[in-house]
Amino acid sequence: MSIEVQAYARKLRQTPPVPCEFQVGDQVTYKNEFGVTFTGMRVIGFADDDSFYGRFIHITGPEHAGAYWFPHKPEDLRHE
Repeated sequence: MSIEVQAYARKLRQTPPVPCEFQVGDQVTYKNEFGVTFTGMRVIGFADDDSFYGRFIHITGPEHAGAYWFPHKPEDLRHE
């Protein structure tokens, strides 16, 4: 994980703001609204609440950081 992503992750919650099946460190696959999947992603933390349309899980990728600053909905992720 890049230094930039690590610094951002330190600002995030370590526990979800609402009950969910994901934890920091979980390896997940993300499926976007167009059906494209991104495997090997890792949960880096959680937003303070789920008020952004139910999005609160922050993830990053193994090769590219991706949009680690943009939270995702639990239903868009699945455990690997």
